[in-house]
Amino acid sequence: MEFKVRKARKEDKEQMLQLYNSFTKSYVGSASRTLKSFARMFRRKDAVNYVALDRQNRIVGYVHAVLEKRNRTGEFRDIIVDPKHDFKQIANLLVEKVNSAFAEKKAAALVAGSLRNPTYEKIFPKLGFMELESKGVFMYAILDAQKLLNELGPIFANHLDQAEGWNGLAQIQCDEHSLFLEKTAKGVQQVVWTNRPADFKVKLSGTTLTKLIFGLADPVECYRDRQLEVESTVDKTQTVQLLEQLFPTRQFLTLDFW
Repeated sequence: MEFKVRKARKEDKEQMLQLYNSFTKSYVGSASRTLKSFARMFRRKDAVNYVALDRQNRIVGYVHAVLEKRNRTGEFRDIIVDPKHDFKQIANLLVEKVNSAFAEKKAAALVAGSLRNPTYEKIFPKLGFMELESKGVFMYAILDAQKLLNELGPIFANHLDQAEGWNGLAQIQCDEHSLFLEKTAKGVQQVVWTNRPADFKVKLSGTTLTKLIFGLADPVECYRDRQLEVESTVDKTQTVQLLEQLFPTRQFLTLDFW
């Protein structure tokens, strides 16, 4: 399929927001964005924004980048692609446009922070980018376990929806707070509260949960080392499969630069 790329316009912000939400629902830490967020993006004079369109002129991807005038550095902030389409194909088209724009603006250097984003690894090395290790320190603390679980609900629901051969009630309990997810043939729904016993229950501390959602720990190793407890109606093999589905080790963070 062929796609065309043009500069993003203010009237694109609704489609771009929908695309962002669709793309990030599988990932931990998706920044909370609204139409106002995109309105601010379009007001930035240093922003370079492009969208990719399909044959029906529907937006299937966008890129948001910024040229920092102080040090003449071009920085890629967002590369978002409809999950139904080929990320590499559309992302390459968008990145090429931004590269050309940065060249016209005489950018001295280009930066693309991956933030553990495995999809970025598919395109940037071929464009001449080198991987550099950051020496910054990232610290995270859970102040409200229930709020965090509720915010992660859609992400865990999406992970659980991809689990094959299992339906039932799943419970993730952290520091006496719980998230309930009901998986049926029709999909996964978050349950506010139930007194039904869970078919698959994971009990863990805030520290372990933090490590798992940031991809710093392996769920199976945590299970074996008793850093988390599991109560399940399925055998050990499927228990491991469900843990790996809920807490994939390859996931990435999206942090809000705006």
